[in-house]
Parts: sequence; C-alpha cells; structure tokens
Amino acid sequence: MTKESESNVQSVERAILILEKLSEEKKGCGVTKISKDVGLSKSTVHRLLLTLMNKGYVEKEIDSDNYRLGKRILYLANSILDSLDIGNVSRPYLKKLAQVTDQVVHLAVLDGDKAIYIDKVESDTNKRSVRMNSQIGKRIPLYCTAVGKVLLWDYDENFIKALIKEKDMIKYTQNTITNIDGLINELKKSKERCYAVDEVEFEEGIRCIAAPIYNREGKAEAAASISGLTIHMTDDKMKEIKKILIEITEEISYQLGYIKNK
Repeated sequence: MTKESESNVQSVERAILILEKLSEEKKGCGVTKISKDVGLSKSTVHRLLLTLMNKGYVEKEIDSDNYRLGKRILYLANSILDSLDIGNVSRPYLKKLAQVTDQVVHLAVLDGDKAIYIDKVESDTNKRSVRMNSQIGKRIPLYCTAVGKVLLWDYDENFIKALIKEKDMIKYTQNTITNIDGLINELKKSKERCYAVDEVEFEEGIRCIAAPIYNREGKAEAAASISGLTIHMTDDKMKEIKKILIEITEEISYQLGYIKNK
C-alpha cells in the first residue's frame, strides 16, 4: 500500500470516529470535545468536519459552535432499511399489531452487544399508547429488554458470557437482572414459552413482551415487541397480547420463508 493510500484509509477511519461520536451527542458537540473524546488534534477534527459538511453528513448549528449529524445520514440509513426484506415484510403486520393492541410496537435486530430498533409503530388512536423514549436507530441493552432476550436465547452460554460482561449490566430499575447466571436462566425460560418479557427492567413503569421473527433458515433474525404502561399491561392483558403477538410474528416468519416444524 502506498503512503497516499495509507493516508486515505486513515482519513476514512478518523471521519468514521467523528461520525460515531456525533451519533452519541443528541444536542451536538464542539470541536474541543470531539478532539478530546476521539483522540485527534483540533486541526484534524476541524478539517474532517468541513469535508463531512461539504458532503452533507455533518451540519453546524447556526446559534452555536456545535456540530451534529447531517440529513445525508438519513439517506444512507433509509437505503439500508429499504434493503432489509424483514423491514418491508414486517411493516404492515406491525401496524396491525399496534392498532389491535393500542400500544407501541417495535422491531429490533442484533447489533453487536446491543439490540437496535429498525422500526417503531404507534397506534393511530393513541388512546393507551405511551410515548416511549425510543426511536428507530436507538441501541438498547440485550439483558434487560424483551427484544434483547429473544435475540439472545438461541446462543450458547459461552457466547453470552463473552458478549455481555457482568460489570456492564447496569441496574436501570429494581427489577433489572444484573448477573449472567440470572440472565441465562431467564433466557431458558423465555425460549421454552416462545416469548420474552421485560417486567419493568429497563424503563420505570413500562412493561414489554416480545416474540421472535424467523428467516427461511430458521434463525431468529429479529424480534417484535409490544410495550405499554404497567397500568394498561396487566397480567390479563399480557395473556391476550401474547397470543396476538405470537400469531403475527409467526405470520411474518412465514412470509420470510420460514416453515414451522409441526
């Protein structure tokens, strides 16, 4: 590789570091903080920011010296989402699920050591649907969310222990599982009953239930979930919702080519 090629690769890597940093900063971020957090000089950060701005991947706020992700990022994200068959196939079923249950519905896939939302649907009537702190593209923990448990339950213990470190298992609520053995036991129970629950483990006052969506190879490629306030998601309501959720996720799986063994 020539020196010029090496320099170009290095610039790409540095630009990616900056974009990833900006993705973590909802209110934008200044050159000084970016420089400190990614370990690059201010002059290098400023030069790369200007390049990214010219291409539309970064924007500078008018009333401050902060930078944030640009609209061009959405074009890339939408291109990825459009290419995901699971997203296109699932969408009408997720809308139906939201309307029937009158709750918030999410679609998530595995993204490294987290789950990431690739779709979110709320009921049009919104009588009971809660405004959750979630959006498409948000990454959430695997160990304390219903979708996360679904996406984990097919993996063996060694993989889970390598992926999730006990020291990183933050206690979000009083119900959060914060040890690996407890998580593995929960995953086994969840898989046996074909659905997983989040019993106010990630967000206070929010209860959630999730089921897997299988691809044609029989792999749980995604998880669909229904979330709502505990006052609405009673035990009786959860039983009712569970049946609807499993029926719809099985139909999505079938549309993706999965044939369930009788």
